[in-house]
Amino acid sequence: MKFLLIIASMMFFLTGTNAQDIKPGKRKGIEKIEAHKVAFITKVLDLTPEEAQKFWPLYNEYSEKERQLRSSFEANKPKKGMSEEEANNVIDYYFENEQKKLTLKKNYYDKFKMILPATKVVRLHFAENRFKRKLLKKLRKNNKMKRRMRD
Repeated sequence: MKFLLIIASMMFFLTGTNAQDIKPGKRKGIEKIEAHKVAFITKVLDLTPEEAQKFWPLYNEYSEKERQLRSSFEANKPKKGMSEEEANNVIDYYFENEQKKLTLKKNYYDKFKMILPATKVVRLHFAENRFKRKLLKKLRKNNKMKRRMRD
């Protein structure tokens, strides 16, 4: 468990998010979530210290590129009152972006397999999804509690 906390602390400082672009209060929350994510994935994948040392910088690089793709799509969101041509362009851009994300994921999973056994790489996708579900569940629970306190 101490190992997980050390790794989580290291990743806290090495995460690929643009912390400068985030308000101080939110930055702290994002960093805390990232630290929990690192600990969770490290535990689920059962990474050794050597594996973790090689894996996390590569994973952070992958995450940053994935975030950039999401951001580029967000910048091209559909707008109310757009023409048919504009809507078709957004649809085309969406599928191009999805293809880029899939290519990115495949390339990085191949890189992950160079430092981790395939049995651990295959669990990565599921670990990320489990973490997201747990996080959403916790956020929903917190929101319910906040609403109750306001009422």
